Amino acid sequence: MSKQVEAVYSSSTSGTTTADSGGETTQINAVEVDLIPQKTDGIVPDSVAFALGGKAYEDRSGSLVTDIDPGTGSGLAAGSIDYDAGTAAVELWQDGQNPAIDVTSLLTVYGEWTATEGFFRTASAPLKPESLQITGTAQNGIQVTATADQFGEFTHEWCQGAANYTFGTAAVTFGKLVPDASLTPEEKSEDWYDPANVDGNGDIYKPLPMITSTLRYNAVAFSYLPLDAGIVGIDAVRLPPDGRVPIYRPGDVAMIMHPQETAPTTVTNGDTIATRPRVGWVRLFDANGTAITDGYSLDRATGIVTIDDASGMTMPIIVRHTVADLRLVTDVQITGEIQLSRELTHDYPATEAIVASCLIHGDRRARVSATWDQQTWTGEWQDSIEGSEATATLNTIAHPITVTNEGAETERWILRWKTSSTVELIGQRVGLVYTGPFTADIAPINPRTADENGAGGVPYLTIPVAANGGGWSTGNVVRINTVGALADFWMARAIQQSDEPLGEGADGCEIHALGNIDRP
Repeated sequence: MSKQVEAVYSSSTSGTTTADSGGETTQINAVEVDLIPQKTDGIVPDSVAFALGGKAYEDRSGSLVTDIDPGTGSGLAAGSIDYDAGTAAVELWQDGQNPAIDVTSLLTVYGEWTATEGFFRTASAPLKPESLQITGTAQNGIQVTATADQFGEFTHEWCQGAANYTFGTAAVTFGKLVPDASLTPEEKSEDWYDPANVDGNGDIYKPLPMITSTLRYNAVAFSYLPLDAGIVGIDAVRLPPDGRVPIYRPGDVAMIMHPQETAPTTVTNGDTIATRPRVGWVRLFDANGTAITDGYSLDRATGIVTIDDASGMTMPIIVRHTVADLRLVTDVQITGEIQLSRELTHDYPATEAIVASCLIHGDRRARVSATWDQQTWTGEWQDSIEGSEATATLNTIAHPITVTNEGAETERWILRWKTSSTVELIGQRVGLVYTGPFTADIAPINPRTADENGAGGVPYLTIPVAANGGGWSTGNVVRINTVGALADFWMARAIQQSDEPLGEGADGCEIHALGNIDRP
């Protein structure tokens, strides 16, 4: 608020007074009031109350309010207070009133502490992103209200710093860059000023002393309630309150990865697309986002993708390529830092790299672990003979049952004679896979290894007809146990309370199977 103020004066000549002989009119925005003219101590925030020109004013964290409602305590903004100088700038007042000031409440403090930086931990953690706010009043009356962004960064004009939402910690500094040429001689004589700190643009960081008693923080923290073990499927007693457990430990193996995508490209047969040398794996997608599974070849050493047959591809296509290093974890800190046994061989941007834990299964190979015959089968799947042996037998010494790494499954099988010339092969998990005469090798195809049309593929196992010496009776069985090269594992996934995922795959995971092959 600004008002015009008129000053009227008179002049006197040779003892004669002439009234209203002149005047001046000027416009002012605020009336400055010296609250403690006889003191040099600073004012305690929120302790000031005074009356001026028939209006009552109160201090609210460096701001003046007037016309206060007794019921709600709200009022009109009327100016500000400089706690260090001991003055009030009144911007809303009543015209034509006595300018005398009546201070009804005011506290001063000797040696008020100020701070230009601070470190703190919230009472609870983790914090909701973008919920942490810092408020305070500077020694010169400036109000500071700074809020951390989604990444935990404070970017206020007078406040900079960072917060860790996971642990509820924050570090902030108060001040800003100002042109060195704009500083007064008094400011350059203060302790904080050092000409050596002026940067190449002629700016210097000017700290803003904050009154420590006015500093506050506001935040929203998550809390977690223990769940019934019957609901989550595991015993939650040993879980931490937030349900998260460490997935990296010293001695574990971790995969460090960095995925990238090429620009959309239209290609023909024989064209090449360059990715990165020593690429780990690539995935091609057409214009519809559909994965391309054939029609191309990859040179992993150079990272060159060659298009062999582009006839079935909807252009343009993109190549998603990933480089990776497999490393042993030697140390893990609570801060999230992981120390590895060896240096990395690729560039991994901090905001794009992915660290994944690895489940090591050791050497894997498919094999037949057990074979025996028996006269009958009662329907019990057990790993030892039940009852008596059959009179006939399979000659698996001269003609062994064979399996491959690609087709074999970890399964219990039963080869049962329905008649003396007809057999059926049943798996405990996969069910009936063959029925018919035993006049040729029995080699049922594993559908997992066939293409999308059901063509091709390799068998679960191959039982050679040469092993069949005859002499079987109806009801005789041969029990066979096979072990697949695939490693079984159990994956438990828990989704905490959250908003709806932003896009497809935003709330999910990928599982990659990696291995080294020393022979076909």
